[in-house]
Amino acid sequence: MMTLRDARPEDAPLLSEMGFTSYRHHFAHLWVSPAELATFLSQEYGVDALVHSLAGSTSHWLIAADNERPVGFAKYSCHQPIDPQGPTGTLLHKLYLLPDETGKGYGEEIITGVIQRAKIEGDSWLWLEVLSSNPQARRFYQRQGMVHLKDTLFSTASQQSTLHILGMEI
Repeated sequence: MMTLRDARPEDAPLLSEMGFTSYRHHFAHLWVSPAELATFLSQEYGVDALVHSLAGSTSHWLIAADNERPVGFAKYSCHQPIDPQGPTGTLLHKLYLLPDETGKGYGEEIITGVIQRAKIEGDSWLWLEVLSSNPQARRFYQRQGMVHLKDTLFSTASQQSTLHILGMEI
């Protein structure tokens, strides 16, 4: 049975390991520059960066476990504007499962947990960004009820990627 719990600062090493492992597995092939990938991973999943994020009050991290064995994690922030003229809602920054844990229903359970927490915080929208080059993730989020709202760009020194912004009322 999967459980979902709030991460604490002492969970930073676990989140770091899961972040590096899952991100490399699912997305390393999309990066043109190994150096830019390494910098990105350090900024997102380095232990110090995670300790800082976990100690802050704007983002929330969740750890998903099955029989106390970690299977994935999520990061979200409440009351985030979807665009300057649009509504605010809960932004799901990350929902990653470890390489052997996809296709087991954990993603749906994590989304449900984030939605419950978003409603408690008073948000009526859930939204996220997904790479256009990740159609499997887009289909997953659409099965959860999300629709395409608009596109934006993610740029690094050596490449540019289109991000689809998906959202839904909750």
